[in-house]
Amino acid sequence: MPQIRRRRVVTSPRRDPLNAQAYKTQRVELPEDLWQPLYDRVNIATTIPSSVSFYSTPKGQSATLISGTVAAAKVKTYRDTNMDSSSVVPSKMFKFVGVSLAIVHATRQLITNGADRDLIMDGGALQIRIIDKDLLFLPLLNFPLLNPTAAASTTLNASTMFVNAYGGGAGVPMYKLPINITLNPYENFLCAVAFDTVASLVLTTTADLCLYLQGFQRRPS
Repeated sequence: MPQIRRRRVVTSPRRDPLNAQAYKTQRVELPEDLWQPLYDRVNIATTIPSSVSFYSTPKGQSATLISGTVAAAKVKTYRDTNMDSSSVVPSKMFKFVGVSLAIVHATRQLITNGADRDLIMDGGALQIRIIDKDLLFLPLLNFPLLNPTAAASTTLNASTMFVNAYGGGAGVPMYKLPINITLNPYENFLCAVAFDTVASLVLTTTADLCLYLQGFQRRPS
């Protein structure tokens, strides 16, 4: 049989006279992974709304949030969120492994704040969606608080007081997702809490609800 001779084609590497590739500040081909939750904070008015949405107001924009003991318009900072764009993360990928909540009150009164927390936790359910795919529907009662009530006193300063316990580090409490969720760059996503719309859902004082999608962030090195 006649043999077919294959010609070997040698391609030379693309020339880079400036050696610019050696000085890139964004190396997509060599990403780095680090533990970094994606978090956001929204205000709940005294009359609990039918729903609230997270991650829609990024850092640098104005929102009504509690500062000290007052809820007022403020520019969101890293205290409030680490979102740079509305409902999308352009240049980073996340792998979420769990979900945590926190509730911030404008006052420090045990009886009223405890009742307000119960109304929020009993009356809401969280929805997580990426693009048009719903990934989770779950009542808020399933999610642990990062600042649970830890101590109470009825004699301190002749008034009823309470103390929160604040967590952090590797032992942070979370609802562990049965299957991890990956959020790719530029994927639009939604995290919203729907509340029962009944007249009894009225808080004594305004509160902020914080949502933490616990997980790892992948970014260019």
